[in-house]
Amino acid sequence: NMWCWPRLSKCTFPFLLASSPLQPPRSLSSLSLLPYRSFSSSSKSIGNQRNIHHTIIFSNMSDETEKLELPRIDGTTTVASTKWLALQTIDYTDQEGKARKWDMATRTTKQSSDKADAVVIIPLLKKEGVCDTILVEQFRPPMGKPTMEFPAGLIDKDESPENAALRELREETGYVGEKCKVVPQVSRQVCMSPGISDETVHVVVVEVDLDNPYNRGTPKPELDDGEYVTVHRVELKKGLRTVLDDSKGVPIEGLYLFSLGLELGLDMAS
Repeated sequence: NMWCWPRLSKCTFPFLLASSPLQPPRSLSSLSLLPYRSFSSSSKSIGNQRNIHHTIIFSNMSDETEKLELPRIDGTTTVASTKWLALQTIDYTDQEGKARKWDMATRTTKQSSDKADAVVIIPLLKKEGVCDTILVEQFRPPMGKPTMEFPAGLIDKDESPENAALRELREETGYVGEKCKVVPQVSRQVCMSPGISDETVHVVVVEVDLDNPYNRGTPKPELDDGEYVTVHRVELKKGLRTVLDDSKGVPIEGLYLFSLGLELGLDMAS
């Protein structure tokens, strides 16, 4: 099985590291690695590693409002639709009981509100002494220019997020991710642009063993008709944000935030 390959040695990433909550670490050796399964909705702990300092500094939501189950969605009306997208108007009641409307875009392929539309893949290319990632540059018509993104794609019907991530990674980049010895790590659903769309995705961390015969040399993507991409291999710990800043493609927000978080982690660790 192309996805079943021996586990690799660990690679340290500052954005997944934990130390004292009150003082930044002095060196990477003083840090403990959080497991990727630490994605959690808990405000008190992540992966049972340590407590998180979390304080609500403002809220105009009252207990009475929560008892009345406000705000609430009262209904949606489809205004227009194409093969892939629909424009809908939402009727909802706000926190004060006022009836309001909101326009949004939704995918016609959306299976249900409790299932994500797509996966965004963080590939970790590994072998001894190497920790790289993969970025995809492609022309996006709504932007009118190329973008720089992590590999991503829609989840097929009855497909798990893990399998969707492995499939999309292979199709877009040619690389084969691990599935057996190193299980892909899947986040909770996260929203993309909640002011205009109900699209949600899972972020999936996938390890890629560069010693796997399928990944040697220069893997070739399996692209659909009309799909044109440039695949970039980038060292994770050095220069990711520089690559994004210097690119002619516009970085997608999540990727740029990832690069900033990585830099902050490195600064805290130094």
